[in-house]
Amino acid sequence: MFRFLAVSLASGLALAGVAHAQDAGDDGMDCVYNELVDSYELVAEALLYGDLSAEELAKSQQAVEAATARCDARYSYGAGQAEVAAELGQMGSAIDYLSEELLFADVSEAAISAVLDAYEGFTDEEFEAIGNPDWRDDAAFSAMLKAKMTSAGIPDETWAIDTAFTIVEIAALMEEATYMFMLEEDAQ
Repeated sequence: MFRFLAVSLASGLALAGVAHAQDAGDDGMDCVYNELVDSYELVAEALLYGDLSAEELAKSQQAVEAATARCDARYSYGAGQAEVAAELGQMGSAIDYLSEELLFADVSEAAISAVLDAYEGFTDEEFEAIGNPDWRDDAAFSAMLKAKMTSAGIPDETWAIDTAFTIVEIAALMEEATYMFMLEEDAQ
């Protein structure tokens, strides 16, 4: 399994290859993500596609709830932290899943990392643009992002570009969720 994501308080949101071990200084923000290691594919498919059977959706939800409960017991999350940690776990699982899809299609790890590097290098205007729910309809922004993706090594094929765009979109959502987790932590 290719685990691609680590949430870090030091940088707000840092994306890089990680081991599954719990960091001794960890505040629990990435606990649910780490706990979902055995069910990340099902969790990711439920988040990304939602067209699973009722049984599969229930299994995914149960996995997230169980992981969240274990982490809450370990970290004594604040009022909203458990929910945000669950969201981060689901989104991290989705990025891993999509990254693997690219890997299985012979896209290099370096190209996948470059997708996340491109996101981390966004200007304030680009961050604002990605926050717009209709950002994919912005031809200029999409063309700029596509150029970054293809120059990084993502194939100029619709499925690959769409996958990379979804990774970027989830990264933006994760950044917002990371901020919310930290706000909840500060409120304790």
